[in-house]
Amino acid sequence: MFSNVNSAILVAMSIFVAGCATDAERAEIARKNSLSAAIVRSMPDSGSYQRSIATKQQERRDKVINNIKNIPDWFLSDENSDDIVVVTATESSLDMQLSIDMAMMSGKRLLANSLGEKISARMAEYGGQTSGSPEDIVLNKEVERVTKTTIADILLKGYQRDRIEVVANGSEFQTFVRLRYPTSELRKALAAELNKSNIMAAKVRKTKAFEDLEKEIEVARSSK
Repeated sequence: MFSNVNSAILVAMSIFVAGCATDAERAEIARKNSLSAAIVRSMPDSGSYQRSIATKQQERRDKVINNIKNIPDWFLSDENSDDIVVVTATESSLDMQLSIDMAMMSGKRLLANSLGEKISARMAEYGGQTSGSPEDIVLNKEVERVTKTTIADILLKGYQRDRIEVVANGSEFQTFVRLRYPTSELRKALAAELNKSNIMAAKVRKTKAFEDLEKEIEVARSSK
C-alpha cells in the first residue's frame, strides 16, 4: 500500500513539472522519476511481511492440532510393568519409508535406555554384594561391557514391534510405533552374558543377587 501511494505521488508531480520544462529537462525528470519509482518498489512492504509471519504461525498451529488428532489411543497408554518394558516413538518425513525407519530408530533408542536402567539396577545389586578389592576397576569395566553387549543383542533380535501406524500429516508422513520386550527375556539374556565372562563368574555368580536372578529365570520357564 505504501509503495503504491508513493508511486502515484511521484507520477502526479512529474506530470505537473513536465508541463513547464524543455525536452531535455523532461527527459531528466523522467529518468529521475524512474529511478525514484524503482527505489520505492524495492522498499519492503511491512504489511506483507506481517501477513507472511502470521501465515507461518497458523500453519504451525494447524500442524500441532493435526498431530494431536492423529495420535492413536495405544500410543499414549502406559503398559509398562514388572513383566514387560514398553516404549513408543513417532517421527515424520516427506518419505513414508524414511518416517518408518526414523520412528523405529527412536523407539530402539528409548528401549535401550529403559533396558539399560534395569540392567544397571541389577548390576548395582551385584556390586553391593561383592567385596571391595583392587579388582573392582576391572569388574566395573566388565559390568559396562556386559550391559552394552546384552542391550545390543536384544536390539538385534529380541524386541517386538507390536504396533505401527502411518498417517498423513499435511505433506508429510507421520509414523507411530510401539516396541516391547519381556523382562523375563531380559533376565535370561543378562544371565547368559554373565556366564560367558570369567571375571563376572568369579565375582558376581557367588552373590545372592545372582542366585535370585537364576531363580527368577527358572520360575519364568516353569510358568510357560
